[in-house]
Amino acid sequence: MRNLSMDAVRVAVGLLALAAFCLIPLETWTYGPNLCLWTQLFHIGACPACGTTRALAAFFHGQWATAWKYNANIIVTAPGLLTLLAHDGARLWKKVRSTPSSRLRSGAGLNTVLKSE
Repeated sequence: MRNLSMDAVRVAVGLLALAAFCLIPLETWTYGPNLCLWTQLFHIGACPACGTTRALAAFFHGQWATAWKYNANIIVTAPGLLTLLAHDGARLWKKVRSTPSSRLRSGAGLNTVLKSE
């Protein structure tokens, strides 16, 4: 069984990434530096994933045609990321709910409960 605190970290990182894609203006993602590791290391024109970050930003800003233009893998990537986030959130919620409430009321705090799983 996976550690409860790792599940909490995974959900938190997913929510932060989703918030970043939604809140940071699309122009920032579009005109920012090229972060593609393959392009930087191997000096190739583009890898199959190039444009995915910009595509995700455009997708979460509701600009689906722009997202498709950046990278067509957005059809799989965005729903996949949302599905993983929902699945991880549901699993975390189930684990927290199954933790005896006496452990939460004993003053141990949620942090102790998360680490002890």
